[in-house]
Amino acid sequence: MATILLVEDHDDLRANIRFRLELDHHRVVEAADGAEASQYWKSFIFDLIITDFSMPGMNGQEVIRMVSASQPTLPIILMSDGIEESVLLCILHRFPSVRYLPKQVISTHLPCYLRDALRMKHAMFDRLSGVRPQLTKAV
Repeated sequence: MATILLVEDHDDLRANIRFRLELDHHRVVEAADGAEASQYWKSFIFDLIITDFSMPGMNGQEVIRMVSASQPTLPIILMSDGIEESVLLCILHRFPSVRYLPKQVISTHLPCYLRDALRMKHAMFDRLSGVRPQLTKAV
């Protein structure tokens, strides 16, 4: 179970994604835009951020910048209906913890992206904390 900040300005899509995440027993904090996300970011500890790119006011790129300033390894899933390739490549290069998920494939790909992002978070935590997995020798 993870605590997830979901940032999406379209109410129906946000509700649909929240429903899917809660079915998998995740805690979801919803924000309708980047400004609201900024307030929740200051009040909660999150395991993962899922954010739309195009939103009024503070957009997804600004949300990523805010999150990465204090937690550069926190997994972020960036959603969009379409994003200029040069902008996307710049974001992915500058923020290695970001994965891009086209909105057209959310229903089929979100569970896999979520699983991978949470694995990445745990692996990064283990690496930073010096935890080494215990290996057992097969007899």
